[in-house]
Amino acid sequence: MSKKSQELIPLLDYLRIHRVIKSVLDSAEANTAHACWLFSMGGAAILRHHYRKEALPLAGAMCLMVDGKEANALCFATVENDEMQSSENGFHAMVACGDHVIDFMSPIFPETSKSAKHDFIAPAKSFQRRIDSMTSSPSGLSKDGDFFFDPNMQLTDYLEQRVAQSLLQKDLINACVKWYVRPPKPIPSWIMMGDMKGKAEKVKLKDASVAGAW
Repeated sequence: MSKKSQELIPLLDYLRIHRVIKSVLDSAEANTAHACWLFSMGGAAILRHHYRKEALPLAGAMCLMVDGKEANALCFATVENDEMQSSENGFHAMVACGDHVIDFMSPIFPETSKSAKHDFIAPAKSFQRRIDSMTSSPSGLSKDGDFFFDPNMQLTDYLEQRVAQSLLQKDLINACVKWYVRPPKPIPSWIMMGDMKGKAEKVKLKDASVAGAW
């Protein structure tokens, strides 16, 4: 299956969504390298509002093989009794949309790797994958791009409730939706956002690039 056939939306759209979310999160000092839940909430909201797609954020245990030759994999989970499980302190979040899962955070996996003090750096790539391309278990990961994702609905509901109770997080997600414009229309290079003290500040749209797709 080609990388092209895995895409739900064009790469230009994917990158623009990533840029908007990252710019908003960076402006709020949201520990962006580990803000997978806010990336997923923002991405799902943009897909629903601007693309009229049924998109939902999902949290769970996730592993991605980033270097099959060296057997280096990014794993977002906790291990209990030799089993991979997700928890509030060990999970990843992606957007579920039809037959696909999309990770709008994957272009900054190099930053995530450094922040987590891994002894390897995952490359910056886009992630739009059909669910049926997933391995059946974490042990099935062997080549670059192999992934396993096990959603945790209880954790997802808990995280959604936390956002619902946070005016700041709701404002960040709304800012992403308001700022985003679908290509080929031009997108504003900046927006005005209120900071933690209610003072308006200018937030500039940051650049982003990827070296291929998972």
